[in-house]
Amino acid sequence: MRALFVNGVFESVLEEILRVQRELPEHVMYLQPHAADRIVGLHKEPPTPEVPVLLYASTTTDLSLVSYTAEVVGYDDKRTFKDNPAKEAVLNRVIWTLQPEEQGLYRQRKDGKEFANLLHVRRTRRLGHPFPVSDLLNVKDDQPLSMNRTSAGKWVYVHPREFQP
Repeated sequence: MRALFVNGVFESVLEEILRVQRELPEHVMYLQPHAADRIVGLHKEPPTPEVPVLLYASTTTDLSLVSYTAEVVGYDDKRTFKDNPAKEAVLNRVIWTLQPEEQGLYRQRKDGKEFANLLHVRRTRRLGHPFPVSDLLNVKDDQPLSMNRTSAGKWVYVHPREFQP
């Protein structure tokens, strides 16, 4: 089993998701990592509610600590919405309504590249005891993740970790 670590999510976005999921933990909400590259593993083997992928997230204000977890239960490459404008319209409506700080789907980066990833998440939690990202091991080499993080927006597959919330 693998898990996904996303580096540097805006805490306000996670808190907006929590406002809904505290009352409705199974309600799917959306995260939009700011990257132009597709998360290949999620694209090849999309997670489902029956087989979710555990998500660990640090925030933009503290890249060195894992402060949130969630379950990824779906995945979209936003670049494919050109072929399905009805789906894009529905997702925009949901995001505008329940995650207004996101202001809908982000489509294009400042460098002109398109954003790729839309993660469908449920059961988001803020950890009572955040832990160092170095406690997570990269699945490629079983090495701890570096604590020397300087920018948000990257991701890596990691081994799931047992912890106390």
